[in-house]
Amino acid sequence: MDLSHHDWDRVKGEFDWAAIRRATSPVVCLRATYGDPAGYNPTTRHFADMARGARAAGFDLIGGYHNLIKGDQASINRQVDYLRRTLDGVGAVWAMLDVERYPELVRNGLWPRFDDVRQFVDRWHAVDSRLLAVYLPRWIWADHLGRPDLRVLHAPLVSSNYGTNPNGTPSAVYTARGGDSGPGWAAYGGVTPTIWQYGSNVDCPGASGQTDCNAYRGTLTQLRALLTPEDDTMTPAEFSAILNDPTVAAQMRALPWQYAGGGIPPDKSTLNVLNDIYVTARALGAVVARESASPDEVQALLAALPAPPTAEQIAEATVRALGGQNPDEAAAAIVAVLGPERAAALAAALAAAAEGSA
Repeated sequence: MDLSHHDWDRVKGEFDWAAIRRATSPVVCLRATYGDPAGYNPTTRHFADMARGARAAGFDLIGGYHNLIKGDQASINRQVDYLRRTLDGVGAVWAMLDVERYPELVRNGLWPRFDDVRQFVDRWHAVDSRLLAVYLPRWIWADHLGRPDLRVLHAPLVSSNYGTNPNGTPSAVYTARGGDSGPGWAAYGGVTPTIWQYGSNVDCPGASGQTDCNAYRGTLTQLRALLTPEDDTMTPAEFSAILNDPTVAAQMRALPWQYAGGGIPPDKSTLNVLNDIYVTARALGAVVARESASPDEVQALLAALPAPPTAEQIAEATVRALGGQNPDEAAAAIVAVLGPERAAALAAALAAAAEGSA
């Protein structure tokens, strides 16, 4: 479920956190912040109090959400930092961005546009490693944001679909709303919701009869992995040790560094293309030199280009790297990189070099 100070006021702060935990899961999202601390900034109360109560009852996946307002990049940055500081104060492990059109935001022209959403998400990803979900109801996406592609956010989507908003326990209301086949799971903006807020009138034991409740189609273990992904703890020294492992080095040398497609012709390697660019640049330079008023300057620039290695040098280096293996195999390896047009000359040079090294 998610809670705000409005829920606190309904029960006068007397939550039965143990009962809430039994009726839901160890996941809770609490309203943490609203707006820009240097601008429009409605009060958020009791975030820390609710976080302490939840943690004491065994909630270990405590998140906090921020009500976004329209602003320039500086405002968005302040809003991101505002949420981060507030979450840090209670040790919250995940976050949610709340994109809504509250009447007070509409009156003041501050309801968030999609550019605000995207800037907030991008800024968050740049400065914080905690997961950020985005609560963006379908009706807001369709009627007010221009139906943007939500895939660009790279964030779990939280949908909102209450239907007739029935009353009942969390599990009973979810079942009545269609459960895992309910309407809140329908994709929009190119994204299937990860979490569905299926009611705001749920009678949650320990809270009130007007509680927002959400569902996740999966196991608690999967939800935990989503909200708190394990960090990569590999150190630079460990990574360096892997690279220095002879087995890994041999496997890396054997990889076919042939990038076909995407601008590299299928019958050429990346090195082929780079060499063609080099040759073309020199040819164009010669033409420019002939037509230039200062041909000596152009020729000097051309002379500064490093000369590519000869076929013989490449062959000899490859034989040394392969430790004197079968020269035909070595030749095949070179041909795979340099292309068929130089195969015959390279194979001859490689065989000669191999005999000399034997």
